[in-house]
Amino acid sequence: MGKRGLAWFILSLSSVLILAACTQRLTYPDQPDANEPDPSSGSSLSTISKDEFLYAVGWLDDKTILVALESNGENGLYSHDLLTGEEQLIRAFSDRLVFAALSANGQRMLVQVATQQGNNIMVIDKSGKSLADFHFSEGLVSGVSWNPTNEGKLFVSVHKTAGSLVNYLWDLSSNEAWIELSITEEMPVWYSENMYLHKKTGTDGASVLILSDIRFPGKDTVIEQEILAYGLEGETVWVVTPSNFNEEELLVISYYPLLITQGYVTLPRIPDGTGLVIPEFTKGNDSDETFAVLPKQEPESVAGISFELAKVDFSANASEVLTEVERMDPISASPDGTYVLYGKRYEYLYDVERKGWIQLTE
Repeated sequence: MGKRGLAWFILSLSSVLILAACTQRLTYPDQPDANEPDPSSGSSLSTISKDEFLYAVGWLDDKTILVALESNGENGLYSHDLLTGEEQLIRAFSDRLVFAALSANGQRMLVQVATQQGNNIMVIDKSGKSLADFHFSEGLVSGVSWNPTNEGKLFVSVHKTAGSLVNYLWDLSSNEAWIELSITEEMPVWYSENMYLHKKTGTDGASVLILSDIRFPGKDTVIEQEILAYGLEGETVWVVTPSNFNEEELLVISYYPLLITQGYVTLPRIPDGTGLVIPEFTKGNDSDETFAVLPKQEPESVAGISFELAKVDFSANASEVLTEVERMDPISASPDGTYVLYGKRYEYLYDVERKGWIQLTE
């Protein structure tokens, strides 16, 4: 079957497969220094001290975010109520907190703490209680994927000092050490209790999206061919492929659930020197709204490219621009879709209903 025929076949396929919640984050190309978003047009919420703020981790609920702060010489994880400004310490660390990730339902956190003896990785609950811990000599955690039906089972990606990426399976109920996976290209992402998605590059240089089963190594199913990127948000899967119809565009197909086509949008094909500019899509757990930072070709500008925070409607094959932003940085939507965190440290907050930026730190 030809590439165009395959694309139309996948777009019309209606297999009933159930996708469970998991999340994948992309690494973004470096962009030139940019001006900060103007917070003057947004609503007024309680701010966080800029001297203490390290980064935001994610959403605990519709109006509460998990933040990493430095207070009294210690790094710590805190819940921050956007409405009242109240901060509750979840756990403080005597050593440097170098990574933190939040599970999809906000009940668990994975953290990495760098000590003189090495790296401590632990999973804690919302009260700060340690559920499991692991020690390894070197490397930085770069991503985690929580099993959607069993948050005691996770995939963890570690960048070793030499630069290599190693993926591990961590089962908190087992006394065994981390199990190293043969998948090295990217972090695998849980699809269901036993199945997961990952990208694999063939000898011809083209990547395919693979569905694998943790119980049956080597028994893989090809889901999509010639993919450039993919991601999961709740029960939605999006896949970026070259367009079959316009070589200057990319096609982003949304499945809800997997292989049930929700729709698609097109993007300009823009190289950035190391690859193509590809956005991340985010969706609140309790909302149907999807958001993305989309690139826009600007032939007359010096940079030749601009970026827009947009609300994406895959079913209508359309997007609604909310505001301009200066670069391709990560985003995270609140569960109800009211707010969007933006920035390398999630240092900015956009109010979707009032269409304006909110001062998060001062």
